[in-house]
Amino acid sequence: MIKMFRYLYYRLYSWNLKTWGENDLPQWNALFGVSFMMFLNLGLFGLLLQLFGVNIFLRNELPKKELVIIMLGLFVLNYFLFIHKGNYRSITKELKKESPQKRRTNTFLLWIYVILSFALFAFGAIFIRKLNG
Repeated sequence: MIKMFRYLYYRLYSWNLKTWGENDLPQWNALFGVSFMMFLNLGLFGLLLQLFGVNIFLRNELPKKELVIIMLGLFVLNYFLFIHKGNYRSITKELKKESPQKRRTNTFLLWIYVILSFALFAFGAIFIRKLNG
């Protein structure tokens, strides 16, 4: 799973670097993108837990403090995985060498992952909301 997040980070970083340059801090923008996707997947996991009676989201109020703590935890974890000591440079150096065919395949799989992550979360939230009336 970490390999997929490394590749997502690399693609977000290289796209941002190519589009806006180093002044836009592409390493941080990619960090936010990967952290958001992880947060979205954890949200989907939370929705699945609701099917088993563990009520996280559909209470009178969302657990804001817990959500902020989780999101900050993901940022810190991803900071050490991707940015600390220039890790993003080694990731870029490693993944820059991929063949055009492998790049196409990985891009396709990455798009499937991103689309499914958003779609499953949205459908899960709608389903749980209807289930709980």
